[in-house]
Amino acid sequence: MHIIRLGLMISASLALIGVPTASSAGSSSSGKSVGARAGFGINPDQFVIGAQAVLGRTMKIARIAPSVDIGLGDDVTVLAFNLDARLFLTPPGTATAFYCGIGPTIAVFDPKEGAGDTEIGLSVAPGLRFPLGRKQAYNAEVRFGIGDVPDLKIMVGVLFGGGSKGQKVGR
Repeated sequence: MHIIRLGLMISASLALIGVPTASSAGSSSSGKSVGARAGFGINPDQFVIGAQAVLGRTMKIARIAPSVDIGLGDDVTVLAFNLDARLFLTPPGTATAFYCGIGPTIAVFDPKEGAGDTEIGLSVAPGLRFPLGRKQAYNAEVRFGIGDVPDLKIMVGVLFGGGSKGQKVGR
């Protein structure tokens, strides 16, 4: 049960840190955004909620996208920390963007019975990001885990602060 409290405190801290970033993103062309997401996971079979962010560019081609997820169910609580680098592809004439993220995942497993465990793995996360007005976006993502992290997560979310009047979301 202590892992749930820890995860909620970390999620709230990330959200509070990201709020100034998201509000300032609307006045610049940085494309930074923060938001929430939810979905389900397989192996372990869980309901998953979390917080996500899309930050600045790395080497002018990828965006850093950290997230934290809490998975509940299947007699275990999983707290996952993800740090993805995302490449975006925006077709001409649209603000909808396809992306693929890849990065390390740290998963903290807290079973109802027995000792907990912390594992490190790799995640590959293709997704779709589409606009909701000028400064918000929805995203849908499928996250594949490699190693001793959750095998699959299907997530949908909302991001706030992802663009400005003259900028396409996701670019």
